[in-house]
Amino acid sequence: MRLRHFTLVDKMKVLLLAAMVLSVLLGATFASRCIRDNSNGEPGCKTKEEIDQGFWRHNYDPTRYWECTRLNEPAVLRSCQDQAFHPSQLECVDWDDWEWEPVCAPLTRPDA
Repeated sequence: MRLRHFTLVDKMKVLLLAAMVLSVLLGATFASRCIRDNSNGEPGCKTKEEIDQGFWRHNYDPTRYWECTRLNEPAVLRSCQDQAFHPSQLECVDWDDWEWEPVCAPLTRPDA
């Protein structure tokens, strides 16, 4: 059995495939990047994604969160009572289960 030698075309195909995989991985990384937010975190509720997610952290008070209930309507400020709002679980949790996470800007902002 003879070993097949790779031609220049075969090598170019492999390089092209590797470049495509790298592009997809980099694109996914940049798409999911968190943009630092110094506001109170109130979303504009102007996109379907904001409505679908529903809940958004309040950046200054871990016991509070914003809720997008309707498209293009102001977010409603809610409270967790004696608990904290967990930004990745999107629900109120006991303080023992709460962890600080970097604050990220919502997809849109409310109109001024």
